[in-house]
Amino acid sequence: MILRALIALLLVASPTLWATPQLSLLTGNRCSNCHVAPSGGGLRSELGWYSWYDVGMISRNSELFRWLYPADESNTFFDGLLTLGMDARIQSTRSFSSPSAQRVTFPMQATLYAAITPIKAMTVEGQFNLAALRKAPNSTSTVTYAGQRAAMGSVILTPGDNLPTVRVGLFRPSVGVRYDDHTVLPVNYVSSTARLNYLAPDWGEWGSELTWEAQKWLSVNLGLFGSEGLSNVRISDGQSVMPLISGTSPTVTGRVVVWPQFLAQHLNTYAGGSVLVNNDFSMVSAFAGVGRSDQLYAMIDYTQTEKKDVLQSRNLMAELGWQVWSPLIVYARYEVGRTTQARSTTSATVRSMVFGAQAFVLPYVEVRPEYRIWDTELPGATGRWNVQLHIFY
Repeated sequence: MILRALIALLLVASPTLWATPQLSLLTGNRCSNCHVAPSGGGLRSELGWYSWYDVGMISRNSELFRWLYPADESNTFFDGLLTLGMDARIQSTRSFSSPSAQRVTFPMQATLYAAITPIKAMTVEGQFNLAALRKAPNSTSTVTYAGQRAAMGSVILTPGDNLPTVRVGLFRPSVGVRYDDHTVLPVNYVSSTARLNYLAPDWGEWGSELTWEAQKWLSVNLGLFGSEGLSNVRISDGQSVMPLISGTSPTVTGRVVVWPQFLAQHLNTYAGGSVLVNNDFSMVSAFAGVGRSDQLYAMIDYTQTEKKDVLQSRNLMAELGWQVWSPLIVYARYEVGRTTQARSTTSATVRSMVFGAQAFVLPYVEVRPEYRIWDTELPGATGRWNVQLHIFY
């Protein structure tokens, strides 16, 4: 099965599954229950893999696809020593910037994961995104976002069930909610016609982080990082372009999330906030969600970001979803973003509505069709169909 999964991945990548808050609300699991990393995202744990290994509109036992699915029992091997995983995403979309924009199809992510756990108290994990090696058309340069990392890795130390987990290495700090869709607004900012990244897909920094989850209903993350990734991001005050982070000041992060459950654990909720600060740059988020197990969910996210005397952005996102069937979730999402530049007389406000579905057509295969309505500072609104293909393990 692993060989076939790797072949499928290479086929997809040849021309980041982040923790999914909607599935947390539908199942009652916090992110660390299903991922190797304490803050969620990336490589799935054995429980995370098992939760979805047999979810699909078409069964793995169907005559047509049975050859793809031998009797795999876990994504861990050698009595838990080795854990493997992958996420590959392709997107087909058209730009909002022009009515005549051509549809383009490109790999968003083609990430291989691995972790070694020599003892219960220590895990060494890493990932590599093959999509980051993609060349731009008619160029020798790779197509990457500012701050994006092709490879990341860390050491995770778990000294005891009631003690904080320590993570050291190059990885994504715990900031806000880790959405599995790379196009959502909270960690971006808008211009009059586009959305731009503060935190790129696969953004990471060198540093360390403490995670405390001794209480089932509480998660606390505290981190201290460098700023190499963020220093590659460029912003403008309306007249001049400058780096988001200047100098070598450390990046300090903190996040607190509560996960209470009600109605005999059938009503799942989360609420929390996070902060990222580096000198005169700050990002503050507040988020919450509520869901009825295997039925409905709603979540909201507000993020305010500021570079003092340069740029300020305020983003709101709200999403409502319905699990029509175990392998099918339909949703509607509203987003509004406003960006103010210190040396510009106007601010940019962009609104969007997204109507979509997560359809797990086969085990390990998700198709996500969406219709996006984009209302910018330009006259009128623009609608676009967008499709993502996600292959995971």
